[in-house]
Amino acid sequence: MAYLQLNDVHVHYPVKTAWGTTGRVLHAVDGVSLTLEKGEVLGLVGESGCGKSSLSRAIMQLQPIASGSIELDGELISNLPAHQLRRHRADFQMVFQDPYASLNPRFTIYSTLLEALTQRHALKPSEREDAVAQLMLRVGLSPEHMHKYPHEFSGGQRQRVAIARAIAPQPKLLLADEPVSALDVSIRGQILNLLLELTRGLGLTMLFISHDLLVVHHVADRIAVMQRGRIIEYGEAQHVFSHPQHPYTQQLLSAVPKL
Repeated sequence: MAYLQLNDVHVHYPVKTAWGTTGRVLHAVDGVSLTLEKGEVLGLVGESGCGKSSLSRAIMQLQPIASGSIELDGELISNLPAHQLRRHRADFQMVFQDPYASLNPRFTIYSTLLEALTQRHALKPSEREDAVAQLMLRVGLSPEHMHKYPHEFSGGQRQRVAIARAIAPQPKLLLADEPVSALDVSIRGQILNLLLELTRGLGLTMLFISHDLLVVHHVADRIAVMQRGRIIEYGEAQHVFSHPQHPYTQQLLSAVPKL
């Protein structure tokens, strides 16, 4: 049985003007069905505005769906009441695109990671600093900086903190929404390799979202190509990359730089 199952998911937004709502809706996600097997990395690729982030927010239950269903490990999680959803929150976590905006500037790294660690287990005061230190080491950060604030770190270091926060509650599903697009090119490979290492080492299932087909090909077992809210191509990563069937996928591949 699939670990994550999306069945005909629709996400709509009301169309607004300066005079109020028009009564029309924007179909940001238009009937998407996907499955993720346990331990798999699925790459979701498409241009900006195609509905990738809306779909990820719907999976995270940050955006209600208009219709369809989302199941996690056989349990329906779509549109659950808040008190029921809270039981599942630690099981699925997200790494956001912007490491500058996703961290609270008023919290030290220690406070940020400690809050995430205690989602799953209560820690004794004597255990807290050691738990945060171990988590920082896991993502390649020095524990001696745990009492610093986000603005004292580089973009790559902040994204490592965001990844540490995401894995702290011991989730089973990780959503990575354009996790390297805001970073310098020299740092991107390091973050991608870190995500792959953690996915394999912790047995995570990951949905990796990007507009860059080359990046997705590097990390994903399977690829789903999204256009205008719909999945237009879906298959093994190597097959999609070497034998694209849809003209849009072919266009994305033609934009990939070649030596």
